[in-house]
Amino acid sequence: MFYLFWLRLLTPLAKLIFPFQIKGAENIPRDGKLIVCSNHKSLIDPFLLAVPFHRPIRFMAKSELFLEHGALARWLLYQMGAFPVRRGKGDTGSIKTALKILEQGGVVGIFPQGKCVFDNAPFQPKAGAVMIALKAHAPILPASIYCDGIIKPFRPITVRFGEVISYETLAQVGGGHKNIRDASLLLSRRINTMLEEKG
Repeated sequence: MFYLFWLRLLTPLAKLIFPFQIKGAENIPRDGKLIVCSNHKSLIDPFLLAVPFHRPIRFMAKSELFLEHGALARWLLYQMGAFPVRRGKGDTGSIKTALKILEQGGVVGIFPQGKCVFDNAPFQPKAGAVMIALKAHAPILPASIYCDGIIKPFRPITVRFGEVISYETLAQVGGGHKNIRDASLLLSRRINTMLEEKG
């Protein structure tokens, strides 16, 4: 309730400062386990992706956000459903958290690039998101965030959601758990195609 209340309250103000449009919202499943994967351009990306959803997205967030910005910031992150991941350290704890959320029919948000990429460079994902999808037998909803340059106030932004990639498709392309790289390339192609559409 805290999450959805603040999301709905802040959306009109956010649209004034960061004018964004949502495309492809009809592709968003209304229920069932789901992983949302997108390129990562700014700190407001989780908010932009969450706006058209009718249920919370539990985002993986770098552990530094929880550790280096004080107790209030840490409390807010947890209240908004985020959970920490230690980047580059094979964090099994965050993977278990993601799998538990998915087992309960929830939505996990992952930025597979692992960091913000502020320019319009091609989307190049790491394999973690696909690995979790295969372990959880969960579909992936590809999304893209496009802005002509760095996201700044009053600069137009387009958030686009593509067609869901089913678990069966991921498993077939990835050869089960043996070739996660091929499934990651499929995700990469989907998101880069949407980025090429721009506005």
